[in-house]
Amino acid sequence: MNIGKILRKLRKYKGVTQENIATFLNLERTAYAKLEKDKTMLRLDTARLIAVFYGFELHYLILCLEYEHYVNSSTTQRLIKAQKDKEMLFDNKSSNQMNYSA
Repeated sequence: MNIGKILRKLRKYKGVTQENIATFLNLERTAYAKLEKDKTMLRLDTARLIAVFYGFELHYLILCLEYEHYVNSSTTQRLIKAQKDKEMLFDNKSSNQMNYSA
């Protein structure tokens, strides 16, 4: 199991940068980069937040980390796309509300 490789693949599926996910995790980009390079151990609290970032339950992220075929499944890609769509919808609503406030 290569956790770094899988984290990198998930990040690419979502189309985000290391900086984007590091900000969400409240980490420095270099600290997240170490996760992707397998230079540091993935903590449970960080794994939980990574799962939220991708729209997964923690157990699904663990399946992805344990069994690489889960990462490549259409279900994984669908879950990530759904999370990305929710985020875009939220961002659009937030910016619309800000326009109404002005």
